[in-house]
Amino acid sequence: MKSVRLLFACGASYVAMTAHAHADPVSLLATAIHGFLLSSTAVAAAATGTIATIAANVIVGGALIGISIVGGRQQRSGAVNAADAKSTFETSESSVIEGLGRVRVGGMKAFGNTDGSTRWRLVCRLQGPIDAVENYYVGGREVTIDSDGSVTTPPWARPGGAWMKIEDKKGDGAETAWGVLVSAFPSLWTADHQVRGIAQSLVTYYNPGLSEEKYLALYQNGVPDTEEVQRASLIYDPRTGLTAWSDNGIICAAHVLRRDPAFVADRFDWSLISQEADRADGLVATKTGTEKRARCSGMWAWEGARKDTMEDILRSIGAEIRMTTEGRIWFELIDDDPLAEIAFTPRDFIDFDWACGPEAVERPNICRVSYYAPERNYEMADLDMTGIAWARVDDEVTQYGPKIFDVVLPFQPSAAIAQRIARRLFRLARAESGIAVTNMAGLAAWGKYYGTMELPDLGDVEKVRMLSPRVDDGRGSVEIPFSVWPDLPAWNPETDEADAPDPIPEMAYESTLPTPDAPTAMVQITYPVSGAKEFRIAYALPGVSFDTAEATCRVYTGGLPGPWLPMAEQPTFAHITADFLGQTVDARVRIFAGDEGSYFSPVFSQTGVVDDTPCGLPTHISGDAESSTTGNGTINVTVEASELRCASIRLSRRWGPEGGSFGSWSIIDEKDLRPGEDATFSDTYTNMTAAVHIVEWKLTTMTSGGIEGAPLVYSIEVSNPTP
Repeated sequence: MKSVRLLFACGASYVAMTAHAHADPVSLLATAIHGFLLSSTAVAAAATGTIATIAANVIVGGALIGISIVGGRQQRSGAVNAADAKSTFETSESSVIEGLGRVRVGGMKAFGNTDGSTRWRLVCRLQGPIDAVENYYVGGREVTIDSDGSVTTPPWARPGGAWMKIEDKKGDGAETAWGVLVSAFPSLWTADHQVRGIAQSLVTYYNPGLSEEKYLALYQNGVPDTEEVQRASLIYDPRTGLTAWSDNGIICAAHVLRRDPAFVADRFDWSLISQEADRADGLVATKTGTEKRARCSGMWAWEGARKDTMEDILRSIGAEIRMTTEGRIWFELIDDDPLAEIAFTPRDFIDFDWACGPEAVERPNICRVSYYAPERNYEMADLDMTGIAWARVDDEVTQYGPKIFDVVLPFQPSAAIAQRIARRLFRLARAESGIAVTNMAGLAAWGKYYGTMELPDLGDVEKVRMLSPRVDDGRGSVEIPFSVWPDLPAWNPETDEADAPDPIPEMAYESTLPTPDAPTAMVQITYPVSGAKEFRIAYALPGVSFDTAEATCRVYTGGLPGPWLPMAEQPTFAHITADFLGQTVDARVRIFAGDEGSYFSPVFSQTGVVDDTPCGLPTHISGDAESSTTGNGTINVTVEASELRCASIRLSRRWGPEGGSFGSWSIIDEKDLRPGEDATFSDTYTNMTAAVHIVEWKLTTMTSGGIEGAPLVYSIEVSNPTP
């Protein structure tokens, strides 16, 4: 297959990032974008009819053979190298890169230029459309993005804006040209440069001035690259009939195979695929709780061999391709104890060639496992299998030396599930095998993978994994290669599962600042006076010297997290104008001293709720109420509330004759406020008679639901004996 050469935004061309506006001809840019979007697939789109069918069967058949028995490390991989995909790269050639599940991706620099001060960089991330961006990174450090794309994390934040902006398009095919590029470079970027169908980011770098100290803080190592954690491709789910984001391993496998034009929808058995997709979503026990059985995350190149990609995916999710008797494709998860589909007895055998498995000097005796690890910033990571009995055969290691069996799962995002799959592959690699020569009854094994064979003369019945039968018409016989299925005991997470690796810091250096504790509470506020909505979180920051705090939150929709949102920070809490009532919310906080930031606190998760627990007394700050014998009693006080749930403070008044009963309370004033904010209240009561009136004012803190807290009461006497 061919790669369309990218003659723009690569190599020496990219010096335009640091020079005044100049670039290659616009037509070459169009070629670059077209190449990124439309690189050919494993079977050309023009292949139809018999040619496409033959090509399709080759890919399916190859995948079946490739993953049939042993798995293990492959000479070639269909996955994009995770570490490479995180970089922002320049290249003269590129294939389409597509993501599955959650991925962390840099991208291809498709355009870069400057007007002499402000710089712009257009980065093609992945084949679109994608679902959403969950996290942003600048120079390896996680940052928070405002709704307009402004980077609000130090050192990029500035009063009234930011020194950097990241704007995204999902690649849904409805993209139009970036207006700012058209305005800045009208001879280079026109309305025809739409970059459709590619998930992309336009990164804007603002210049604080070359002579300013801030310039070195931002750009001392050059223009920083950006990365994103994305919920990648939208995938057709036959269970709902919708195309939406999913990391379900079964429907991800179907999606990748369908990217090839030879594999039209009619070639699949969607009913069976739906059943297996439900099994993939089923929960299995792990050392830390439960997880879905088969998820899929990773990146693949359209230009790569589709067989290699499918082998990697199926091995990573623990599944295999199957075909119905009608020739339709489906995918089945591999159980530790699969059901036999056929049974052979000695009367079916003409010959039986039994091998005892690999020789001991060649048989693998140590299993190593690597997977696509979110804990390692979405790169491949090896698991420490020390102390896991099934992963090491000590007697053989001592006698014959270590014989390593590598299980590489580039589309498996779970350490726990990766080990379940690895145990089975490791035991299969050590298993006994053979070839059964049967009479024509062996043809019944066609399309079946699992069976039982009663061994001649011994009477033992073994469960086997079969390869495709080979028919010898001349002899009237069928050869069935097989491997004895291992007896796998029930998985015990406590003893069979190694711990996932510890998360590594996102930043390129070790912070000297302490990591804050997780936030402690969150509450949804409706202000009683204005009706405005606000969401708050509470935290306690470390008792060290620092300049600023950064609090962020994100809300889940349909069980999926949105992007992290910036909040307005106060000493003990943060707030954002939003209504998250009834939604699951994550919150976290970190501190900065200058440009150095601590690590984010652990995440605190809770459903957004209203807390109507009555508040305590408002705190008196200043002022008082004053009695009067001239007819006018007054109050002028400043108070504040301290509770996270406070929504307003209300001033009420009542009076009664001396020695008599009070009348009812009347609301005089009410003010919306946040914890720690001062509110000043004033009122005057007039009594121009000689009779003494007892006047009381009360200040009460109100919750969103209108519940009054304990009152702060002021009482005076008002009269006018000499009118």
